[in-house]
Amino acid sequence: MINAPSSLLPVQYKDIFKLAWPASIAASITPLLGTIDVWVLGRSENPIDIAAVGLAATIFSLIYWTFGFLRMSVAGLTAQALGADDGAEGRDALLRGFLMGALIGLLLVITQWPLGKLAFTLLGVDSQASDTTFANAQNYFSIRIWAAPFALATYACLGWLTARGRTDYLMLTGLIMTCLNIGLDIWFVAGLNWGAKGIALGTMIAEISGFFVSIALVFLMLNRDGLLFQKPSLTRLLNEKKIKRTLSINGDIFIRTLLLSFAFSWFVQRGSAFGDITLAANQVLMQLFLFTGLALDGTAIAAETLVGRAIGQRKTSIDMRGHYNQIVRKTFALASLGALVFSAIYTVSGASIINMLTNSGPIYDASLIYLPWVIISPVIVMVCFQLDGIFIGATRSREMRNSMILSVALYVPASIWLGQVAGNHGLWLAFSLFFIMRAITLWRYMPRISQSLQAG
Repeated sequence: MINAPSSLLPVQYKDIFKLAWPASIAASITPLLGTIDVWVLGRSENPIDIAAVGLAATIFSLIYWTFGFLRMSVAGLTAQALGADDGAEGRDALLRGFLMGALIGLLLVITQWPLGKLAFTLLGVDSQASDTTFANAQNYFSIRIWAAPFALATYACLGWLTARGRTDYLMLTGLIMTCLNIGLDIWFVAGLNWGAKGIALGTMIAEISGFFVSIALVFLMLNRDGLLFQKPSLTRLLNEKKIKRTLSINGDIFIRTLLLSFAFSWFVQRGSAFGDITLAANQVLMQLFLFTGLALDGTAIAAETLVGRAIGQRKTSIDMRGHYNQIVRKTFALASLGALVFSAIYTVSGASIINMLTNSGPIYDASLIYLPWVIISPVIVMVCFQLDGIFIGATRSREMRNSMILSVALYVPASIWLGQVAGNHGLWLAFSLFFIMRAITLWRYMPRISQSLQAG
């Protein structure tokens, strides 16, 4: 065996942190937008609209998270292409993902009526939410859906930028979207009193704007590489083997992410069985839950990039396992530290944060009852989110799919039984067990990645 090349110098915490902190901010944008929505509505004339936005936003979480495979597959494939010093293949991976995202988004717009009808019918099963809440939720859906082609095409751009290590560009895109969304929310809801309709319109405009920002940043990177005006080879782009691999990875991650989205949607739907107040309280707490989980996703995104490059750099004469083990160990160490910090913050300041999000007494009181589940959530979700990043970088999509299938299969009956036994506390317990099961099942597959990096 020969020594590793200079590109495989020891993994430094500062290099991981350099990738992770902008990615953490970028990943926090989606739940932060939801938190802003809750904050504005909580101070409007109709704070119960929080429940309406919670229902409708669940549909978009299901849609967008389901098609989050576009970002993940582009990130993994591009990182491996860059590790193999094949910039053209990295660009082709972007183009395939971009076109797929735009076409899927266009199809969602075209089929919005039957899609919405089906979604709200399912959300209405055993629901005690009011007719007004459902009407406002449907209005939200009919507005925001028009941004779908832009939002999904953006996923491919963000995945490509992630693989390039430009997590600062992810952060820039997210910050621009957030600032715009804050301004529009305040104008449409606090100023014009448009309620859920105003939230939907502001989010739609922010998502479309994010698309154009990400495109500009991709063009900037392609121009630096000398690839912007280089015509892509149709032979490479439409290579049957590469397309089959892309579709296989996307198919597995599609199933995995669809089930993950279903798990969140199922949580919201089961929560609606406890009435508008509990549904609104769960929506408030879910913003904290998602914000924490996705903020911690920064180290997972760093793992995506580093593991993907390690896979691309592997040679038959070089044993990459030591380098890979450093990546796993050090990204987990930073993620664990972040999880403990978030748990401490919510322990000390959770009630104050909830008070900032809503001034509705009943919703605030209900949120405090279930706050302990959010306090322990960072430690619970950190492990499976970190493992996701490792498996995405290694493009081990089949293992991710199988892990999710088993976890959801156990989660659904557990949520029904525990919900009957312990009400909303039982629902939160089942939700927590779902993430624990994901971590356990993914961990069982970890040796496969290490074995694939062994010298031949």
